[in-house]
Order: sequence, then C-alpha cells, then structure tokens
Amino acid sequence: MKYNFVGQGLEITDTIKGYIKKKFQRLERLFKGLKEDEIEVHISVKKERAEYRIDVDLFVGQKGEKIHVWDGDPDLYTAVDKVIDQVERVLIKDKEKVKAERREAKKEKMLFKTAPDVVPEVRERPKVEEEELIVDKPMDVEDAILELEEKGLHFLPFVDLSTGELRILYKKKAGNYGVIRTGCKAG
Repeated sequence: MKYNFVGQGLEITDTIKGYIKKKFQRLERLFKGLKEDEIEVHISVKKERAEYRIDVDLFVGQKGEKIHVWDGDPDLYTAVDKVIDQVERVLIKDKEKVKAERREAKKEKMLFKTAPDVVPEVRERPKVEEEELIVDKPMDVEDAILELEEKGLHFLPFVDLSTGELRILYKKKAGNYGVIRTGCKAG
C-alpha cells in the first residue's frame, strides 16, 4: 500500500503514521489478489476545535475505485480506530456485493443451460372495472377546479353550467388545468 499523509493544524508524527499503518494492515485480507502498488491511501488529519477529524481516501485496483470515509473524535487514536472500522465495513460490503453479483450471474447462466425449451408466458389482459361517477349538478369551470382539488382527483367530468355540455377537467403536469369539450349534451 502507498500511503500519503496530510496534517492540517497538527504535525503527523512517525508514531501516528505507524499506528495508522498498523491499523490498515488488518485490512490486507480484504485486498487479496491486488498488488501492493494497486492500493493507495490518502489520509488527512485535521485538528478542529476540540476534535480530530480523519478523512481517508482509498484508491483500489487499476480502475482506481475510490472509497471516501471520515470520522472524528476528541481522541486522535479513537478517531483513527473509528475511521478504520468504517473503511473495513465499506470494503466488506463491496466485497459481498461483488460476490452476490457473481453468484447471481452464475445462477442465471446455469438456468439458461438447464432450462428446457422455454414456453412463452401467456399474459392475461388487464381487467377493466367500471365505476359510476355521478355528476351532481351543472357547474362552471372554477367550481369544477375547486371540486377537483377538494377530492384530490386527476380528472373530473362535469356538466358545463352555461352550455349544458359534458366536459372533462384535468390537471396538467405544470400545475395548470385543461378542459376537454366532448360535444355531448348532458341529460
């Protein structure tokens, strides 16, 4: 692993560097199959008021997958322990995700190998359910808008007060309203 240490507001001593490197050694088991130069660790230690903040950027593999983790604590060594635990959790989670994807791909591959001639799935047509909507009384467009909003509907058929025609009021995506004239006389 290549390490790059940056201290802001404090000097990173060899003791601190050694402690951090020692903690990262326990994560080496998660880097099986990678060469030493394929793992790069950037560690930034900041002294902020009464707390140490540790940022870790971990670049893994030739593609340079980046993992960024940070944590803080009033005690520097506790902050290091916390951030290393977080890095470990992220690495384990990523490793499990890769394993699950491989398992899933293997299952699909086996399914295609062992599946006999696949019979196409017969889909049923969606059912159409009729609902009765009672148009109570003739109203103008403003009253229809109020009723549409009140009932929380997407559309509302109504009889226009002035013409006696059946119209359909609907709400547009932009928040405006539209009215469809059906040309049918109500009654």
